[in-house]
Amino acid sequence: MTKTLDLGCGARPQNPFNADEVFGIDIGTDFGAHVRSVDLAIEPIPFEDNSLDFVTAYDFLGYVPRVIYTPKRRNSFVELINEVYRVLKPGGYFLSSTPAYPHGEAFQDPTHVNIMTDQTLPLCFDDTTRAAARYGFNGAFRIETHEWRGPHIFAVMQKVNLEQLHAPVTDANRKVSVFIPIYNGEKFIAQTLDSVLAQTMVDFEVVCIDDQSTDGSLAVLQAYAQKDARIRVFQTPHNMGTAPRALNYGLQFMQGGYFVYSSQDDLFSTDWLEKTRARAIATGADAVIPDLVFYYPDEPSRNRTLSGLHGDRAVVLNNRNAVQYSLQWEIPGNALWNANLVKKFKFEEFGLNSDEFSVRVFFMNCNQVAFSEGCFYYRQDNPMAVTKRITYKTFDRPYTQFRLYQYLKENRFSQEYVHREAIKVVDLMKGMRQWLDHNAANMPPDEVSKAQERLQMTMDCLKNDAMFSAVI
Repeated sequence: MTKTLDLGCGARPQNPFNADEVFGIDIGTDFGAHVRSVDLAIEPIPFEDNSLDFVTAYDFLGYVPRVIYTPKRRNSFVELINEVYRVLKPGGYFLSSTPAYPHGEAFQDPTHVNIMTDQTLPLCFDDTTRAAARYGFNGAFRIETHEWRGPHIFAVMQKVNLEQLHAPVTDANRKVSVFIPIYNGEKFIAQTLDSVLAQTMVDFEVVCIDDQSTDGSLAVLQAYAQKDARIRVFQTPHNMGTAPRALNYGLQFMQGGYFVYSSQDDLFSTDWLEKTRARAIATGADAVIPDLVFYYPDEPSRNRTLSGLHGDRAVVLNNRNAVQYSLQWEIPGNALWNANLVKKFKFEEFGLNSDEFSVRVFFMNCNQVAFSEGCFYYRQDNPMAVTKRITYKTFDRPYTQFRLYQYLKENRFSQEYVHREAIKVVDLMKGMRQWLDHNAANMPPDEVSKAQERLQMTMDCLKNDAMFSAVI
């Protein structure tokens, strides 16, 4: 038996979720048990904790005062959202459709005492930013839908158990899951697996996801799995085309409390997993980053190492600083992650290198980021690596960069960082256009068309963003 409550409902509460029982609240109107008269600016919602499956509000939130000053100052709007959070069951949904304005017009309607802008709800009440926590908001919502519908902001938000936002790794499950997506990696995958199996720590699994390779990769993987039960091999049902998609497919098989991701040609020091996990246990950090070596096996003079933050492994970063340092590759993203965090956010799948965007989302949602000894050798001499050769999928890069710029703006990073990432979008667009102009004759026509489509998609995004209007 599901229950829904409509706030500011008038005589007829709405029931968009088709609940079995429908209740309503409005000011000055009492129609009995199912529609009550309650002043929600000063009174609690008259339902028990965790008793409702759904709460809705149409046009109502704009008329709830943000602040009441008598008899003392209170953040009444935040208190109301706390009440919504309180009465919803875990996993319940809150739907809001509220008259709203772009930022520049936000305060032109004097009848609205609590303006909803295009960023208010996710920035204040979502499970990432929770900006309203400083004013007493004690919950969190996962934003399922957030969009303009005419002059309204329409949002559907799911109640999230605040205690589970940063669920720690338990003592009972400190196994590390090493994820390796493979596509035609026969040349190097045996070296990578040997490097994992040489670890001084033994409590790990290797989750190999073969993305329908056409070479001998699968046979190599299966041979290793027969020799060592820690190696588990799965094959995607069809070629998914990118590492992020293959990784998301493989997450269903993860058994470990920690997650780490390697390409099919990377190598590691023998203490890589031991050192990173020990640091994670010692600090409780959601992410621990070992040293990263840009690795040229036959040209060691070209090797370059990123160690800690500017050489300091003792430092521990908060989430926003980790994002900022990652933007200029002052810190890399090859972290040992809390597996709960990875399972919650997963990898974005919008492009070839969308994992670069996802790493910043992971950082943003970490409790803290630490550093450790141990080396991750990021191979640089494989000409067939996706980062070393240009195909039509490479033209996803400008869009990934645009999404990163957009993410920083939405999460209110400083203009310095937002503007710097916007410049990278423009530079990438120019560079990739020039490359395509000079090399299109050497590409199959269908690949040229797909590359052009990707660039046009990004260009369309730029045309709708005010920051880019002067440069495109």
